[in-house]
Amino acid sequence: MSTSTIIVCPPLPGVVAAYEAPDVVDALLDDPRCAGITALSPYVSEGESDDDPRTLRAHWVAHLAIALATGGAVAPVLLVLGGTSGALAPALGFSQKASRRAVSGYVLVDAATPSADSGGADWPDAPVLYVASPAADPLEANQARLRGWTVHEVPSLTPSAIADAVLTAAL
Repeated sequence: MSTSTIIVCPPLPGVVAAYEAPDVVDALLDDPRCAGITALSPYVSEGESDDDPRTLRAHWVAHLAIALATGGAVAPVLLVLGGTSGALAPALGFSQKASRRAVSGYVLVDAATPSADSGGADWPDAPVLYVASPAADPLEANQARLRGWTVHEVPSLTPSAIADAVLTAAL
């Protein structure tokens, strides 16, 4: 399934991003291989400071799903998640399925892998690419390998390195 829109997701509330999503989007849009593909990084508010972590994660998924529905994301979408937000890939993917927006794949960048039972037999519902920089948690990269996902090693998390890896999944 070819990709129409690449979504570079922002980090979870209160989490320092390992890379700047808008810079990755710029690198994608500057790459001639991305011709005909839309790339965006929706804004998601930080949420209420007194919310517990579970509520913050649920709000992140819901607000991101709304941003995609109203922000011009055209199916099929490729979801790019980094760091701790990687664990929410199944929830975000299911939100897209509920919106009748097909997911062409997932790219997890130095990310926490979703727990094995987080999606049951229904996830992953599309190919998963795990992008590992030297700073990646080796246990998470190994989890990706054990699940049969492709692991793409990059020398750093520069926007161009991430964009190059993302385009391997998109094309």
